[in-house]
Amino acid sequence: MKKLLICSLTGILYAIVLIGALFVSRFTFFALFAIVLTFTLWEFYRLCYLNGYEPQVFSGITFALLFYAGMFLLQYNLFTFEQMLPYGLLALLIPFAELTRKKKEPVENMALTFAGIMLTAIPFSFFNLIPNPPINESGAYNPWLMIGVFVIIWTNDTGAYLIGSMIGKNKLAEKISPNKTWEGAIGGAVFAILFAILYFHFTNLFTPVETVFISLATVIAGTMGDLTESLIKRNFNVKDSGNMLPGHGGLLDRFDSLLFAAPVYYVMIISFLK
Repeated sequence: MKKLLICSLTGILYAIVLIGALFVSRFTFFALFAIVLTFTLWEFYRLCYLNGYEPQVFSGITFALLFYAGMFLLQYNLFTFEQMLPYGLLALLIPFAELTRKKKEPVENMALTFAGIMLTAIPFSFFNLIPNPPINESGAYNPWLMIGVFVIIWTNDTGAYLIGSMIGKNKLAEKISPNKTWEGAIGGAVFAILFAILYFHFTNLFTPVETVFISLATVIAGTMGDLTESLIKRNFNVKDSGNMLPGHGGLLDRFDSLLFAAPVYYVMIISFLK
């Protein structure tokens, strides 16, 4: 009972902070996820260190934040691509640094440094792109678009847990995540589609048919993100990526589905927005 209460309170606080930052302004949302990106990537690198690898923590986080900030500046026309290009070349410093570190497993260390950046920085950058897709009027900021992906992923997770707990029998990926079932996955997808249809109807963003396609693609991507993070944790022999969120594990645990879902959701909404 105590664990459930802690988990619920953490979840409520997490949602309030996230949605609050989103609606205050694009800059508060950007700042919040710069912090989240930093600690999520740190969790990934920490798992690597616990298993004997030594990725470049400082270089990786620095380049990830530069990439994240660069995408934000490009999105709102605060920088041009030509102006950002020299910063992209800083990625070359990572293999150069590995040559000078003289650590064991240099190839693996370098690969894991880049893997962490790809796993976190690229998906989190889409969080800033979603509220202002190119179809929007220049400079427009629509937080309701971002809420849409939260609605889909959160209702999918809830539906999958409830249906899977009640009638789940057939394992979805037993070797990776033994608690997930096909019944839960299908039930979660149905939950997500129904709630998304209601949400997008009241926000007047997408038709029911468009919402089905958007939701289904986003749910599939989110499920792949969840399973991928489970595979990473299983490979590193840990239950959770961290303990930053009481009752929920680490930030990587909390955002695993969204890391894969956000880019797919972005592609889908710009396909249907008019």
